[in-house]
Formats: sequence, C-alpha cells, structure tokens
Amino acid sequence: MCVGFYTLEHPEYALVLCSNRDEYLERPTNLARFHSFDKLEERSLLEGNILSGVDVRAGGTWLGVNRTGRVAFLTNITEEYKTYGSSRGDLVANFLSSNSEEDVHNLIPCDAKYAGFNLLLLTPSTRGEHDLKFDGTYVTNHGGGGTPIVRPLTDAERRCGGMSNGIDGRGAEMWPKVQHGLPSFKSIMNAVSPTTPEKELADDLFELLTWKSSQPPTARSELRNTIQVEPFIIQGSREFYGTRLSTVILVKRTGEVLFIERDRWKFVDAKPVLSDHSSQREFRFSLQPVH
Repeated sequence: MCVGFYTLEHPEYALVLCSNRDEYLERPTNLARFHSFDKLEERSLLEGNILSGVDVRAGGTWLGVNRTGRVAFLTNITEEYKTYGSSRGDLVANFLSSNSEEDVHNLIPCDAKYAGFNLLLLTPSTRGEHDLKFDGTYVTNHGGGGTPIVRPLTDAERRCGGMSNGIDGRGAEMWPKVQHGLPSFKSIMNAVSPTTPEKELADDLFELLTWKSSQPPTARSELRNTIQVEPFIIQGSREFYGTRLSTVILVKRTGEVLFIERDRWKFVDAKPVLSDHSSQREFRFSLQPVH
C-alpha cells in the first residue's frame, strides 16, 4: 500500500511529488542512492544514473528518478493475494533505465502477467532555460493478470493528482486517504511563492504525509482510510506492516532537483520504532540532457 500526490503545473516547479511507502517493516530494502539496477553492488553515490531505493527481494523499486528527469511511481492494487510471474517493480526499473523515445507499451513485455498495479510515468518534454515541463502517463492493469492500459494524465490530474491502491475509473479517487490528501496538497501548493524556501515546502509535504485517521487500521481493508499507517500485524502474517518511508521530489522549472527520503517507521529490537526527522537521505542535482 502506498499513496502519492503530485502536480506538474506549478509556476515555480515542473514537478512536485510526495509519497509514502507502506510495507512490511522487516522486508529487505536498500535506502535511496544513485545506482544502476544491473550494478546494485556499487556503493558510490557518485555513480549510476538512477536515484531510488530498491526492494531487495524482488529487485525493482516503487519510486525513482533518473539523471535526465524520468520519474516513475508505482502502487499496488488492493486485491486477493496471488502469485504472478513478473515483478511490478521491474516496470519502474525498466522505465528509469531507458532514455529512449520508445513507446511505453514497449517497456512492458507482451506476455508478462503482473499483480494489480497503478503506475505514474513522467518524462521531460520541453527544456527551455526556465521552462522545463513534463509529459505524464498513467498505466494500470485494473487488477492482477489484466492487460496494461496506457492513458495520458487529464488536465485535472496534471494540476493536482493523487494515486493510491484503488482501481482507475472504479472509485480510486474516492479512497479516504486520497480525499483527505488532495485538498491539503492543493492548499500547500497554492501557498508557494517564488520566495518560498524549498525546505519549507518539503517540510509541509512531509507533514501532509503524517496524517492519520482517528482510528488506526487493524485490517488490510482499512488501509485506505489513513495516509500514514501505524504499524500493525495484518491477519495471516506475523510481521508488522506500516509506513516505512516518506519521499519528496521537487523539480524546478530550471531543472534543479531536490530528492529527500525520510524514514518513518523502523523495526528495531523486535518492535516498531517511529523515526525522527534526522533519519533521512537528501540529494541535489541538475538534470542532464538526453544524448
């Protein structure tokens, strides 16, 4: 379970995106750094074209950006658990590993079957000196084993979009966490001016990502009600599940990028522990032209 909010139409920013990653607290995960998916053993933060965390077990990721500005954000669809032959995280890895102009359909193997997913893909479209813009594409299979459908973002989604674990066109926008987050996100962005410090905006977005429903979830079906998930043991599992990471990505119209990944809940000494704000990774870089 994850949730994210974004805009592609702010005067100062070509992209603002904030998201939570909800996952089992003990699932092996590499923290965000620059890397290449085919060289994950490399430890240098100066190497690699892709900035993301990595799901160690499956080998892909849920959110990332590459040095030329491609951005991908993935959520699963809430459904009955079933095993499929292909990993959803590979979709993000494939997109971020490519800078070609090939059609999105070509990044998805025609015979691949995935568990249900929603996928936001963003590609820089114009690169004027102070006029960077993004094209936005939404991909979903509407549930496990379904055929992926590709569509452009609507004008409303470009202005203020939200994505979680519902099914596109079947009430996904009505999930309580999305209903709460969208107006709060819009209010934050409306208050941003040319003099607003980036850190102030980032902190406001991180605060949005801490919102919790009055009743903490006690079942998988209740995860739709809260943006931050306080850890609990899901029925049928023996592990704590909750919001592990929060991420903010800011891309200015000039191509300058600020990426902050902040720890939320960790599993320490056999129990969930809430992290403080100092437990984070911060990266700044300028987008490179596509060669």
